[in-house]
Amino acid sequence: MPGAAGRCVRRGRHAAIGRPIAALAALALWLALLSLPAPAATPPLTLEPSRAPAFKIRAVSGETLTLDKLAARGPVVLDFWATWCRPCLAELPELEALFQKYRERGLTVVAVSLDGPRNFAKVRPFASKLGLSFPIAVDEDGRMQQLYQVRAMPTTVVIDSAGMIVAVHEGYRPGDTRGLEAEIEKLLAPPQVAAPKP
Repeated sequence: MPGAAGRCVRRGRHAAIGRPIAALAALALWLALLSLPAPAATPPLTLEPSRAPAFKIRAVSGETLTLDKLAARGPVVLDFWATWCRPCLAELPELEALFQKYRERGLTVVAVSLDGPRNFAKVRPFASKLGLSFPIAVDEDGRMQQLYQVRAMPTTVVIDSAGMIVAVHEGYRPGDTRGLEAEIEKLLAPPQVAAPKP
């Protein structure tokens, strides 16, 4: 009856024989994968540039938001986010800063939460904790996500005052809002400067 040491030796011999076979099998698999056609790329978003889909959504404050009313004031930034999305949480305060800087010139920011039904109750206190003063809405039925073809979070959609989508950004990295700010600047009315008194 072989002891524990004997079993280790036998396993060792089999492992020594099995290693080259495993390496050859891995090489064969790798070569087979190389010969396969590349998977189809994810289709690009078809929203940009196009007319923004009309929407009507209720903000957590109770106010009803429509694209027509929002765009009548100036450019609109829709940001699709969720309470569990870490990049979203980094982006939202930067959007708040942009909103504070440009709201007098007509910018509207709306954060549309894609949190599932279990987290709906968390959205309002969460936004309050982040100090967000722009409207927060909850996409309760997934319609906004479908209309705007949101596949990743955060997704930020920039809409001009004519209701046309001018930019779509998926994801977030620190510094991304600089590019967003440049896009917003192009859409805003120039700041009104008081004429010098004679």
